[in-house]
Amino acid sequence: MSDFIFEIGYEEFPASFILPFVSQLKEKILSELEKQRVTVGNCREFSTCSRTALVCIGLPEKQPDIREKVTGAPKKVALNADGTLSKAGEAFLAKNKITDYFFENSEKGEVIAGFVEEKGKTLEEVIAPIVKAALHAANFKKSMRWAENTFAFARPIRWILLSIDGKPVEDDFEGIKFSKTSFGHRFLSNGALQVNAQNYYEVLAAHYIMADRTERKEFIRSEVAKKAEELGLVANIDEALLDEVTDMVEYPHVVIGNIPEKYKNLPVELVVKVLKKDQRYFTLSDKNSQVIKFASVLNNIPREDSLVIEGNEKVVSARLSDAAFYFNDDLAKDFGALKEKLKGVLFQKDLGTYSEKVERICKIAAFIAGKYFTLDDAAKERLLKAGSMIKNDLVTGVVFEFPDLQGIMGRYYARHAGFENDVCEAMYEHYLPINAGDELPKTEVGTILSMSDKIDTIVGGFMAGMKPSGSKDKFAIRRNAIGFLTVAQNYSLDIREVVEFAWNLIVPRIKNAKEEMKQEIIDFIVARYNGVLSFDTPVIQAATARDAEFPKVVAKRAETISRLLKESGISELVQLYKRGCNILKKQEFTVGTVNESLFEQDEEKNLFEEVCKVENEIKTMHDNFEIAMKILSLKPVLDAFFDAVFVMHDDMQIRANRMNLIGKVTSLVAENIGEISFLNI
Repeated sequence: MSDFIFEIGYEEFPASFILPFVSQLKEKILSELEKQRVTVGNCREFSTCSRTALVCIGLPEKQPDIREKVTGAPKKVALNADGTLSKAGEAFLAKNKITDYFFENSEKGEVIAGFVEEKGKTLEEVIAPIVKAALHAANFKKSMRWAENTFAFARPIRWILLSIDGKPVEDDFEGIKFSKTSFGHRFLSNGALQVNAQNYYEVLAAHYIMADRTERKEFIRSEVAKKAEELGLVANIDEALLDEVTDMVEYPHVVIGNIPEKYKNLPVELVVKVLKKDQRYFTLSDKNSQVIKFASVLNNIPREDSLVIEGNEKVVSARLSDAAFYFNDDLAKDFGALKEKLKGVLFQKDLGTYSEKVERICKIAAFIAGKYFTLDDAAKERLLKAGSMIKNDLVTGVVFEFPDLQGIMGRYYARHAGFENDVCEAMYEHYLPINAGDELPKTEVGTILSMSDKIDTIVGGFMAGMKPSGSKDKFAIRRNAIGFLTVAQNYSLDIREVVEFAWNLIVPRIKNAKEEMKQEIIDFIVARYNGVLSFDTPVIQAATARDAEFPKVVAKRAETISRLLKESGISELVQLYKRGCNILKKQEFTVGTVNESLFEQDEEKNLFEEVCKVENEIKTMHDNFEIAMKILSLKPVLDAFFDAVFVMHDDMQIRANRMNLIGKVTSLVAENIGEISFLNI
């Protein structure tokens, strides 16, 4: 068996380039090896900001030889009348590079046949073309050319290591000769390193290269956390930032700096954002969540940490000085009056300005509050007050510089202006949830405005021709639909009514909007239940088959069905339910009223009495699971009915009455449990 190692060294990649490049490279090389009949045993990738490597152990030394039979034209076509090969026969031999041939029987009669033989190539012959093709196929967001090269790559290539069993492959890529040597850290190590597939990781580690990305990432995490703990502080580890920093270094070294005292009163989120966006620094907080220090990750070990820290602190001070200027300037403004500036900020060309969007949001909020919530007059006043200001921070200095802080800064500015607590919270809460698993609004004002803002964006987006298509979703309509449903599932809301109301507000702006689009919008929102409810698809299908416009009903149904699958014998009821549905479906029957006088058997009478009894009992129940269990109690009498009663009676009145009875049962199940025929039972 053989081992091979491939490493490409380059000038530092942007962090966002590295993982996609590693993925492309590994997938391309391994898939091509597989196509070349080279079975790969253990293969491991490595990456840093300046190198990507693939180390594979346990490969065959050469391809297996090939000897396989091929067949061609029928004998009468492959041979001339005199028994010599025809042009078709000669073409068959030439195409398959064979000299010996024979004829054999097949489904098409006798055909010409022969054996194709091919000697397996050595691993070296196979691997070099594959590596070169993989490098040529690499795709980057941006590429460049350097020196005399016509070849484009993300950054200039400095070396390429390609060796098998420690011996370099004799070839080159775009004039760069393959070698068997690597290089250590550009500042902490000197000279070429002799490496092979067995010692690659250890040799690099000895020369200040932490080549394993996962190990490097966890090392940074633990170092930042350890230094924070030593100082009695808490490390704020932002996962996205940790990923980015991991791909910016080869040998991480963590140093801690101080936040200047005069900036410690800035909003925590602003300090964190400045240090993350501009410096890629982690923040360290005290027990009151106040940011006290920062952690920077170096790609070097300096002679003196103190000199680096001093420089970092100067840069941080300058960055925070700018942020403080914008923040203090914003505080000096009349926050409530900033809504006038929204008249000059376009939301979307067909939907108007943010000022017009805010006006619609307030009207939708008033509708939702009046229809589905019980707010006193003071709360209604606060709702409209908050609604009129929820986008005001978009025209502030801080949010202009840091758009991700919209809502967060609005809450600070509203507090500073002295508005009521739920009004201030709504500045932030109406954006929630931003992503799956995010926190939900806690105040009624924030909850109502969250749904109002999202439904305006969804309905307006569709009407303005911004319907999501494939990966295109400029207005984040999918995310807004998921967010809307996530909030709405906790309230007795009717999606159809809310969509209708929002539609009527926007129609004056978009006169050619087609009425059928309303249903398309509703269907689009309903389809997002799969992104909201954490249940298996059949459970969600069963829960949404009816009354999908009522999120709270759907959520409770899904929870109940899931629980029934775990805790009760619902499987037999599902089979009986499917049987009943199939009978009704085959007859294309419309369910009507049951006539007791047409009963001929006790099983009919017993089932009807029990169904009526259950219908009355569940009217006083409020727990969905309790209701479901009561309906499940019908199973014995339903079972007895199907065993003893022949539904397709010759008398059409009796037949219809029995179908009405079945329909009464299936409706009771579907309306109170769900369309359980979707369950895979």
